[in-house]
Amino acid sequence: MPHILRIDNDPNVIEQNHQGWTASSTGLVGNRIEHIPDTMLNQAGMASKSGTSIPSPFARLYLFDAAFRLVMNNLRPAQPTMYHVLVSHCLDLLELLFQGGNSPDIAYRIWNRADRLSSLTAKAPLASSPNRRHPHAVLAKALELDMRHDLADLQNLTLIYYKGALLGGTSPLTLVFTSPNWEQERQNKFLDPPKSSTGRTLFQNEYVPLENRDRTFVTYLSRLFDEYKGRLPQNSGLTLFLDKLFRDNPYPLPIDAGRTLDDFDAIRTGIEGASTLQVIGGLPLYAVRADDVLEEIERDSDFVMIPTVQHFRGETRPNGVRTDVRTPLALASRMDVRGRYVKNTDWDPRTVIPAASLNDLSGGGLLADRRLPGVDNVQYPFVTTDDFLEDFLIRVPYKINNERFFTGTLNRADCDFLLPVRKEYFNFFTLEDLRDNLTLDVQETSVVATLRIPVRGSNIRYVEFRRTYDLSKTETAYKLPVGMGFFPFYRMIRPEQQAVNQYTVLVADGSTSQATTVGFFRYADVVGRQALPVARPTPRSPKDGERPASYFYKVQQAFDLVELKLTYEGIPYRGLVLPQFTLVGDNNYREFTFAVDFGTSNTHVAYSVRDEGAEPDALTVTDADLQTVLLNKPYKDANLPNVYSSYHRPISFGEMEQMEPLLRREFVPSLIGRESRLGTPFAFPLRTTVYEREGLTEGGDYLFSKLNLGFNIDLEQGRPDGNRYQTNLKWLFENRPHDTLNDLRVRTFFETLLLLIRHKVLMNKGDVAKTRIVWVAPSSMSRRTRNRLTAEWQQAARNVFGTDQNFESTPILESLAPYFYLQQQNAILSTADAVNVDIGGGTSDIMVFAKGQDRYFNTSFRFAANDIWGGGLDETGSPSATRKDNGFLTTFMAFRRNNPSSRATEADQTLDAFMDPARNMTAEDVISLLFKYDSHFQFTKSIQNQQPALQVVLYLHYAAIIYHLVQLIENQSKQDPTARPLSLPRFLTFTGRGSQYLNLLGTRNDLVDYTRLLFEAYSDLPVPGNFEILMTPNPKETTANGAVRYQNAPDRNAYRNNEPTAYWGTEPDGTAAFVYNQTRAGDVTQQAGFHESVLRNVQTFLEKTLKNPAITGFLREFEIQRPEEYYQFLTGPDLMHSRLYDSYMLAKMSLERSPDQLLSETFFFLPLKHALYELSKHIAQA
Repeated sequence: MPHILRIDNDPNVIEQNHQGWTASSTGLVGNRIEHIPDTMLNQAGMASKSGTSIPSPFARLYLFDAAFRLVMNNLRPAQPTMYHVLVSHCLDLLELLFQGGNSPDIAYRIWNRADRLSSLTAKAPLASSPNRRHPHAVLAKALELDMRHDLADLQNLTLIYYKGALLGGTSPLTLVFTSPNWEQERQNKFLDPPKSSTGRTLFQNEYVPLENRDRTFVTYLSRLFDEYKGRLPQNSGLTLFLDKLFRDNPYPLPIDAGRTLDDFDAIRTGIEGASTLQVIGGLPLYAVRADDVLEEIERDSDFVMIPTVQHFRGETRPNGVRTDVRTPLALASRMDVRGRYVKNTDWDPRTVIPAASLNDLSGGGLLADRRLPGVDNVQYPFVTTDDFLEDFLIRVPYKINNERFFTGTLNRADCDFLLPVRKEYFNFFTLEDLRDNLTLDVQETSVVATLRIPVRGSNIRYVEFRRTYDLSKTETAYKLPVGMGFFPFYRMIRPEQQAVNQYTVLVADGSTSQATTVGFFRYADVVGRQALPVARPTPRSPKDGERPASYFYKVQQAFDLVELKLTYEGIPYRGLVLPQFTLVGDNNYREFTFAVDFGTSNTHVAYSVRDEGAEPDALTVTDADLQTVLLNKPYKDANLPNVYSSYHRPISFGEMEQMEPLLRREFVPSLIGRESRLGTPFAFPLRTTVYEREGLTEGGDYLFSKLNLGFNIDLEQGRPDGNRYQTNLKWLFENRPHDTLNDLRVRTFFETLLLLIRHKVLMNKGDVAKTRIVWVAPSSMSRRTRNRLTAEWQQAARNVFGTDQNFESTPILESLAPYFYLQQQNAILSTADAVNVDIGGGTSDIMVFAKGQDRYFNTSFRFAANDIWGGGLDETGSPSATRKDNGFLTTFMAFRRNNPSSRATEADQTLDAFMDPARNMTAEDVISLLFKYDSHFQFTKSIQNQQPALQVVLYLHYAAIIYHLVQLIENQSKQDPTARPLSLPRFLTFTGRGSQYLNLLGTRNDLVDYTRLLFEAYSDLPVPGNFEILMTPNPKETTANGAVRYQNAPDRNAYRNNEPTAYWGTEPDGTAAFVYNQTRAGDVTQQAGFHESVLRNVQTFLEKTLKNPAITGFLREFEIQRPEEYYQFLTGPDLMHSRLYDSYMLAKMSLERSPDQLLSETFFFLPLKHALYELSKHIAQA
């Protein structure tokens, strides 16, 4: 059946007489054309596809031209037609270009008439149709024919792309046109439709007249028409349309009278040779100036945030150029907050801010590059919920210490998660702002975070960022087994003291997933994403089972926050730790003096404050001056007077109990002190030891990362873990002279002490510059050893204080300091002759105060407590570091086996660890532990009940010191026969940790009686009738306290005249022409007569002691039944083949190794050093 295609209902055209083309009888004359019905008039939704049947390659251009012609006569239709929609689309594209023509979302391509037609025409015929023109050539001819009239001047046509999709192009008839395929291509590319600066979605099937559009855009179009009307075809639809609007419009248009085209920028295409977007030559299109838009928003928007800091203005591009970012808006998806948004448009509460549309500010995204949501091509900064609140929580297996770290929880409720606030918040606000505006409502199954952001308004208003974390979902709340500790926990605020702000931060990471990343930031550096330059350390201890790996971060300057990051199963997790450091300011006026008694086995630190009159105190760390603060909250126990005293309890660590022993081993305890209210197992005196990682090498700052003060030695349990304790630090330079790590070990110990001292001063209003630090040392210490120790003290002081001016390099004599303290305490008469004997672990010092002769002299020797409790000498003549078989230990171990404990305590586990050969603990270490827990182990009881004869070793050790004291006094009298002879002392005082063994010799009266017997056996000098022995309850503290008193005393110079001396140990009538600190050890080696005299003198000592009826009778009262037998055991039938001789030869080896060493101590005790060890073993085996 035939079809008739016609444009009207001419009755003359019927099927019967119609064949092919039939002419109309009347033609299109008069007003007939106006009455041709347009079937598209009411089909507004067909606008995008209309005109596709027009027989012209440029039909779309003509269609828009026709649309303007038709719409100009019906500017406000009751029912918009397709042509109204086309006009609206054209204006939408012009408005889009005006608002964002220079945006990277919009791209341009040039279609050049001459180039393209020439290229099409040049195509050769197809091989299949050699006699016919190439179809492209046919197209070129059609284009050329169609461009003869209205498009005759068209040389270039610019195609316009929005986010890669063809949107339209330029047109000489209507300036621009849209592609009929735009909507389909947009959907194919999953693009959101563009929006105007007022938030209206563009290119919809609607008609938006010009008067309802942005005022600035209308002004621009008016000025463009005024300027370039002559460049448009005179009778084009757009020309007529605009002429009517701007010249003969009954509806007034919003136009800014003062604006011209100079107020706008020409659109840049970025195309070489066509830098600006032009419709035809000389007719450019313009875009609003970005700065004008930004200024208007910053000036007029009700959502401009009110920051309290301006760090965000430091935002820079990768090349370092600042972005000059403006104050951002604060926006939240679907927020129900009224106010002016942009232009004259209010915020639409339906607006959603997709997370995918945000550039990550923490990952390099810039605020200045952001585009406002709900509008298009408005590049203005804003922040939203995702910028300030984390998507997920990081939970930890304990409660956060909300007293020392900011948590933000409602009513300071307990919480077990890191702060879910992004560090970028601090580009705009302070911690105080966060404290006022963040609420974390912790519920049973969720956490609701609400963060208020102040924005502009007649009064301060707030935009709320809110996020809910479902605790039941692992992906929402990831449980990270990580703990943290901070040392120290204060901040200096004065500019000149910033160098003091140095921190060690422990991260105990028990996770098995990807390693946790830790970043330390100052608030001002967050905007540049510049964490402080803190190297990621290698683990001190690797993760092993439930034990976390330990990492020690060295932060060399003040920081404000710590950011922890990790990725688990592809999900990134972040959380903040905000320490609330104690601020130390200008009110630092107190002057402290500290004294360090650096002992062989134990070290004590005492201090006093000038003009405060109090007795010297032991160095403590209390809850008032915490130095180490942990992220976990200490367990609350109503029975404990101090909340932090529970820090040493595993329960304080929640499900991460293995962190507690790690802290004790590798870090610094939070509390140090003997007061019961502190509840800590750590107090001065502390063991002189370091805890070091195996494989330690020279070089580098290894404090904590590989080496630390061994606080935990007496609590050690379990198997070795790649770390070990190194004791006997005081004599490392002599006992192990070739160990290159000695300097590092000693310096680490000193540096830790000085850090504790510095922190104590600063946390208690002390003036560091006026702080004085002194130390004590024995006079028997060689100059070389003393100088090396002094050098390490000075280097440690420079590391801690930046200078060594606080440190007094010349040590106070160990024997002088305690006497000075006791005299200050009125324990001894200042006018009486007195002797102080300071017995340490490795040395003993004797100070003689001959008041009648106004003489002070001292001597020092390496014969002390370790010669009782140690493992004797090894084959090199040095104290054995491995043997644990002296008689006291073997007797105790037998006693322990025969009297097993009903249950194994922590002390038992520690003892087992000490006895483990892999621990490398010495016999002295074990004995020190047994004495510390004597009430549990009954070590003293094991000696007195199991093998009382062992006490003879103690009595002999003491007697040897008294014998040498007598010979020293008598020899000093011989030095000047004209002077008044010296007397035996009226007061004999004992200090030093090693002197505590004297408590095993009976009561003080027993000791006085025994000493009288010894004096009478060894000398003809009369014993003072009112002779007294003084023993302080805390002998180690007495030495340090005395050093403090000495340092602060106005008359201390009077004691500088003391005479260091030595009685070389020969028989009284023997001659030894040695000069103190001048004779070389090598000069003595070959003097056989001297050595034989020393041995005979020791033999005489033993004879006067063990064969003296009064003394042996006294010893038998303490169940030492056959003292004479021990004389024979030690001396043998031939002195030159006796145990005394063997001991002497061993002990002499250390001197022979250093022939240039200057003599400063007696040889008398060398035959006894190893022989007493052999005697203890002999008695234990009997």
